[in-house]
Amino acid sequence: MKDINLDTTVEQVLRKYPFTRRFFESKNMYCNICACKPHERLQIAAINYGHDPKQFVEELKQFIAEYGKQQSS
Repeated sequence: MKDINLDTTVEQVLRKYPFTRRFFESKNMYCNICACKPHERLQIAAINYGHDPKQFVEELKQFIAEYGKQQSS
């Protein structure tokens, strides 16, 4: 999760954390079916969908951390 930053691509996140599809969809971002996902950075994706990029990345990291806690319970 430390490797996720504004320059990380959407595809990199989805490959490493497939469950994040739910996070993207909750933000009305259907990145798992979008043709531009292989090279779109999180910063650009967030801006394109009207989200603050830094806040978006922090929320994504929190979502991943929470999912991990649920899986280990």
